[in-house]
Amino acid sequence: MGVPKFFRYTSERYPCLNELVKQYQIPDFDNMYLDMNGIIHNCSHPDDSNPHFRITEEKIFQDIFHYISMLFQIIKPKKLFFMAIDGVAPRAKMNQQRGRRFRSAREAEKLEEDAKEKGEVLPTEKRFDSNCITPGTVFMARLHEQLKYFVKKQISEDPLWAKVKVILSGHETPGEGEHKIMDYIRWARSQPDYDPNTRHCLYGLDADLIMLGMCTHEPHFALLREEVKFGKTTQRATSPEETNFYLLHLSLLREYLTQEFIDIKDNLPFKFDIEKIVDDWVLMGFLVGNDFIPNLPNMHINNDALPILYKTYMTVLPTLDGYINEAGDLNLPRFELFMQELAKIDKEKFQDTYADLKFFEAKTGRRPNENERKVYKPNNDDTFNVNIDDIKANKPDDELQALIKATEDMYMDDMDINSDEEYEETSDEEANIEMEFILHKKDYYMNKLDYPKVTDEVLADQAEGYVRAIQWNLWYYYKGCPSWCWYYPHHYAPYISDIKGFKDLKIEFELGEPFKPFEQLLAVLPAASKHLLPTPFHDLMTDEDSPIVHYYPVHFETDLNGKRNDWEAVVLIPFIDEANLLSAMAPCYQRLTEEELKRNSHGPMLIYNWSPANLGVAFAPAYFPPITENHAIELLVWRSKLDVPEDQLKRGMLPNAKRDLLYPGFPTMRHLKYLCRHLFMI
Repeated sequence: MGVPKFFRYTSERYPCLNELVKQYQIPDFDNMYLDMNGIIHNCSHPDDSNPHFRITEEKIFQDIFHYISMLFQIIKPKKLFFMAIDGVAPRAKMNQQRGRRFRSAREAEKLEEDAKEKGEVLPTEKRFDSNCITPGTVFMARLHEQLKYFVKKQISEDPLWAKVKVILSGHETPGEGEHKIMDYIRWARSQPDYDPNTRHCLYGLDADLIMLGMCTHEPHFALLREEVKFGKTTQRATSPEETNFYLLHLSLLREYLTQEFIDIKDNLPFKFDIEKIVDDWVLMGFLVGNDFIPNLPNMHINNDALPILYKTYMTVLPTLDGYINEAGDLNLPRFELFMQELAKIDKEKFQDTYADLKFFEAKTGRRPNENERKVYKPNNDDTFNVNIDDIKANKPDDELQALIKATEDMYMDDMDINSDEEYEETSDEEANIEMEFILHKKDYYMNKLDYPKVTDEVLADQAEGYVRAIQWNLWYYYKGCPSWCWYYPHHYAPYISDIKGFKDLKIEFELGEPFKPFEQLLAVLPAASKHLLPTPFHDLMTDEDSPIVHYYPVHFETDLNGKRNDWEAVVLIPFIDEANLLSAMAPCYQRLTEEELKRNSHGPMLIYNWSPANLGVAFAPAYFPPITENHAIELLVWRSKLDVPEDQLKRGMLPNAKRDLLYPGFPTMRHLKYLCRHLFMI
C-alpha cells in the first residue's frame, strides 16, 4: 500500500517528474522489474464496488498474461526482466495485511447484503475472494504454474524475450515483491562486474516504490505506473490498451530535492551531499507512516506534514555534526535533536484545538468536564467533540489555580512530572494550557493504547518502541529484512513530544525465520475467508473452544484517527501471538494431504534463459495448449544466494557512476537556466 497521498503530494510539488509514455519516445532500459501484486489484483477484481461482478479463473490468467506482455512491449528491457510476487511477508507487514483483509471481507459482505435488500438478483457463482491473493492458497499455486508456462512460451516464441534473462520470484519465495527486487539490486551492485550506469525501470502502484528506488542511489532509475486521476473516487482500467502510462524519473526527483534543500547548502558545518540528503528524505517519509508503522499524531500529509518535516530538517541540520540517516543506520543523537524540534508541532496543534475550546467556553460560559475530555479525538483536526447538556459551569478566575491543582491531583498521581521542564514561570492561562496538553496526551495513551496508567516507564517504552521501528524500517529498505518476527505492537504511534531520551539506545534484532504459508494465512485471514485454508484449520477460526478463536472477531471497530477515507481507518483487531498461533496449528498438520503440505513450503526463484536447442515439448497447465518447441532453460536459485554480507554492501552512489552523462530519454534540469522558489506555506 505504501504511504497514502505521498505520490500525489510528490507529483504536484515536483510537476515535471511524471512523463506520459509515448511510443518511440521511451528511453532505453537495461533492467525492468514488475511488482506483480498490483497486476494480479487489477486483473482479478477491477471493481470492488460492484457485487454483481464475476470472473473466471481462465480469464484472470489470460488478463495477467496480456498485461505483462504489454508492459514488456512498452519498455523492451535489454538485459533483465524480473517478475516479483509477494511471498510470505515479515510479521511487521502482516498486521497491515490482516487489517486490510478483515476490512475487505466485511465490505464485500455488506455490498452483497445491500444489493439483496434492494431486490437485486446476484449471480449464482461465488464471487472472487481477493483474499486468495496470499501465499499458500490454491489460487496462488495455480497462478505460479501458469506464470512458469507463460515465461517459457514468451522466451520460445518472442525474439525480444529471448534476448533477456527472465527471473520469476513467485509466492513460494519469502518476502514482499518490491523488497525481493531491492534484494536483487543490492546483490547485483555488490558484484565486481556490475555496470554502475545500469538503467532501471520498476513497475508498481505503491508510493513507497519512490523511496525504495531513491535509496538504491542508482543514477538512472524510473518508475512505470498507470495514470492516476486524483479525486473522490478512482476507477481502474482493466485493459492496458485503455490506460495511460507514466514514467516517474527518480533522477529528476534527486535534482528537485537538491533545490528543495538548497537554502542550507552554505550553512552546513559539513559538505552538502545530495545523496545523503536523499537518505534523510527517505527517513522523513517514514514519519508520515507506512506499511509497518502507524503515522505520528499530527503528521498527516493532507495537513502539511511534509512541509513541516522539511522546514524542521532545514532548521536542525545546520546545528548537527552530520546527517541523520547514515545509509540505513540511524544516528540516534542527531535524530533525537531533530525530533525535539519537530515536537513543537504537538503543542502548536493542541493550542489550535485549545483555542476552539476557549471559543466554545466564551460562547457558552461553560467548559468541558473530565468525562468529555475523553471523547474528543486527540489527533483529529476537528474541534473538541462535546455534549452541551453535560457541560458544567466554568470556574471563576480566582479559582483557576485551585482547579489546576485539583486536576493535577486527580489525573497526574501516576505521572512523574519534572517541574523545571514542564512548568516554567508562566501566566495562569499558559499554565492551564500546559496542564490541558499533558492531560490531552494522557487521555490518548489511555483511550487509544489502553494503558490503565500513564507512567514515565510507559512513555519511555513508547519512545523506545517507535525508534526501534524506524531503525527496522531503515534496515529493511537499505540492507534487507533485519527480523522476520519483529512487529510494531500498537495500532497507534506515540506523540512526537514523548519520543525522547533514546540517544543511547542499543538496537538489535533477531533475524528469525519467515512464517510458512499456512501460518501466514491463519495470521492474516478473517474467518469469512477460511475456505482458502485447508479444512483441518477451519475450526481454529470459528470454533468457540479454539485457543485462538479470539483472533478472528466477526464484528470489529475501525478508527479514522484523523484521516478522511474509510480505507485509511485503523482496523481495531487483536495482534496475533506467534507462539499461540503455532501451538494451535501443530495438531492439524498430520491431517494435511501431500499436495497441501507442498503448498505450505518455501521455494526457489526461477531464472530463465533462451537456449538455441529445442528442449522438447513443455506441457501446459489448465486452459492453454502445450509449447511444441521449448527453448527456455530453467534454473532454480534460492533467495539466500542473494544475501549480501554487510561489509560487502555498496552504499550510496557508486564512485564510477557517470552521473553527469546525458542518457537519451532521461530528463535533467542541469542545463537549464531557472530560478527556484519555495512556495509552500506552513
